[in-house]
Amino acid sequence: MTSLQSPTKTKMKSFIQRHQLVAFFVLAYAITWGSIFAFLASKGFRLDEFTLTDGVLIFLMMALGPSTSSIVLHAWLDGRKGLGELFGKMRVWRVGVQWYAVALLTVPVLTFVILSVLSITVSPSLAPNFLLFGLIIGVLAGFLEELGWTGFALPRLLNKHNALTAGFILGVLWAVWHMFADYVGNINTMGSSWFTHYFVYWILGLVAYRILMTWVYVNTKSLLLAQLMHASYTGWQVVLTPTVSFENTMLWQTIFVAGLWLIVALVVVTYGVNFVRTRTASALRAA
Repeated sequence: MTSLQSPTKTKMKSFIQRHQLVAFFVLAYAITWGSIFAFLASKGFRLDEFTLTDGVLIFLMMALGPSTSSIVLHAWLDGRKGLGELFGKMRVWRVGVQWYAVALLTVPVLTFVILSVLSITVSPSLAPNFLLFGLIIGVLAGFLEELGWTGFALPRLLNKHNALTAGFILGVLWAVWHMFADYVGNINTMGSSWFTHYFVYWILGLVAYRILMTWVYVNTKSLLLAQLMHASYTGWQVVLTPTVSFENTMLWQTIFVAGLWLIVALVVVTYGVNFVRTRTASALRAA
């Protein structure tokens, strides 16, 4: 029996070794979407009875998808060495203070400024909210999810593509990964308008932000900073987002996403598609 199992295991490992990114995304999607589907089935797919507790459970299912996939694949492909390298990236913290500023302040500053201006010019209901428990949600999402997105997928995408393309690809896959959970949580309240919200806030927003996260990672090689940057996005969006009409929600979110893409454009113009400043010949001679 052992002689039959060993060649099969070897072939499987060889296949995964050759298709690591495919294996990761298939596993991450399967764990997350499969868990959500099973949970909804246990409730008879009654989305109109969706509760806050249900939302928390689905949030945990989502966070465990990419993190579990990364840990399993690192262990399968490289054993303890692979796991050591994965968690070792979390100990890279000695980077320039400017990268911490980008990672931690981009989202809260941009969101706060937009909502503050709109609360004066459009409606007082658009004033920033302050639900500080959202930071806990952000930390959980950032530290778990980025074990997969940045810990496993991004370095392998960077081996195949320039930084801008790698960030764009990962951003699209990251945004689509959110689709099932967002549909479950919002379809009853948004109805036919759900896809418009999903496309603007999730597809356009997360792709832009993932490109910025890739810029930070390329220049720091720090998984910890990626986790903090993800935590800042999720956490501050929960903390500051006001409860307003769909129209006002789309207004501020569209401006927010446009702001992210403006920052992306500035990064590309300044750093190039590889996100690293090239030093001129004169600068090299001076050095």
